[in-house]
Amino acid sequence: MKKIRWGIIGAANIAKQQVIPAIQQTSNAEIIAIASQSGKAQALATQFNIPKTYDTYEKLLESSDIDAVYIALPNTHHKTWALAAIQAKKHVLCEKPIVLHATDLIELQKASKRHNVILMEAFMYRFHPQMAKAKELLGQGVIGDILTIRSRFHFTIKDWQNDIRLNPNLGGGVLNDIGCYPLNAIHYLIEESPKTVQAIQGISNHQVDTHVAVQISYPLGILAQIDASFHGPMTQKIDIMGTKGTMQLPYAFRTDLNNHEGFIQYETNNENKTITVTANAYVEQIKAFQQAIENNEQPTYTEAQMLQQTTELEKINQVIKTAIPT
Repeated sequence: MKKIRWGIIGAANIAKQQVIPAIQQTSNAEIIAIASQSGKAQALATQFNIPKTYDTYEKLLESSDIDAVYIALPNTHHKTWALAAIQAKKHVLCEKPIVLHATDLIELQKASKRHNVILMEAFMYRFHPQMAKAKELLGQGVIGDILTIRSRFHFTIKDWQNDIRLNPNLGGGVLNDIGCYPLNAIHYLIEESPKTVQAIQGISNHQVDTHVAVQISYPLGILAQIDASFHGPMTQKIDIMGTKGTMQLPYAFRTDLNNHEGFIQYETNNENKTITVTANAYVEQIKAFQQAIENNEQPTYTEAQMLQQTTELEKINQVIKTAIPT
């Protein structure tokens, strides 16, 4: 099988620590080049034996040797470089949130069709098999009908002065950074359009949201609760209450922090069970993206699902921003 040749745009920690190693662990993938405007490209190229480096993103996109790009730039730069990559006829895997406005995503999706390339937002947790297994069990009714889902993601920022995630001009904020994961997980598990959405901000002494909670209701009566924070200890859980029992995923989003093991714990009147599922979510994401390229088909994380995610994230952001100090 012909190897898919990758270019890396940006030298963020997520690229260095997770995605570059994941691509290199995928049998039919190879990284041809990396581009960074921060001066970090050469160090990463040396560390990971990447043949070419570029000091501009344009030069990388001009290369005929590259089939696909991974974009790891600040949130506000995603649309510009995703569109440039698409127009250069490169397949695009872009870090979340892929864009901050639904109209921008629609533009990118139309462009990807026009140029016959695959576009996907990088929510790696979706590709860990614990998620598919949890959804299968819920579909089988192991805990009855879903009543409430609580999805949460917290960690503590260490450098409150310089962390890019606190920069309002670069699309910072906890909702965009990690709150988008719990929202995406609820979309994954429920597959309904929300009826109502309410959002509030907690601690608010920064120019971006750093502690938020969201409550969503669905037409069939399910209630969903999301919370995310830069102030608390690492927490990454999904809790589901059903009519016949409960289910928990204690390592829902970052299974790499648990030796790539995901746990599905469910309890009913007749059964108390833990299922362990092991896989590297980042590698599985690369495999799924490449499969879409090879088969010239939509990824399993579809265009419609990405648009729902972006639309709801934008709506919640609009509510949250009204509570941010100026």
